[in-house]
Amino acid sequence: MDSLQEQIAAQALAVLLAAATPAGDRVYRSRSEALRREETPAIVIRPDMEQTERESEEVDRNQFELSVEILARESPDGSTPWDAVADQVRVAAHAALMDDNAFPAVDRVQRFYVDWVEEEGDNTAGNCMMRYRFTYLCSSTDLTSSPTYY
Repeated sequence: MDSLQEQIAAQALAVLLAAATPAGDRVYRSRSEALRREETPAIVIRPDMEQTERESEEVDRNQFELSVEILARESPDGSTPWDAVADQVRVAAHAALMDDNAFPAVDRVQRFYVDWVEEEGDNTAGNCMMRYRFTYLCSSTDLTSSPTYY
């Protein structure tokens, strides 16, 4: 069975694929190959850091960070800059990730970081990087399960 961290990342991928974002089905997990112009806007999610604190002898409280990168280009006719295209994706993705029912095993979801980076000298492409923090309880001896008691 996958770790709770991996289960959260898989659920985030499923939530974003099901959401009505302008990226449509162009949502990827840890994609490393370049996207063609017609493949944007797109979303790439990647696991980041995880911090753990001991709650009791058998329970840990974890804070897992997930990067949500939105890759965008200006509209084909040049009328909408890349950051405005990315912002439309960002608004829809954020709403989906923050839905109360999106992550039932998680105590708390929080967006804590956003960065905008232009990728090309002519400013036609860029990415918006958001980071989310998921707080959840985990058995201190089993990374695949939440505690059945606390």
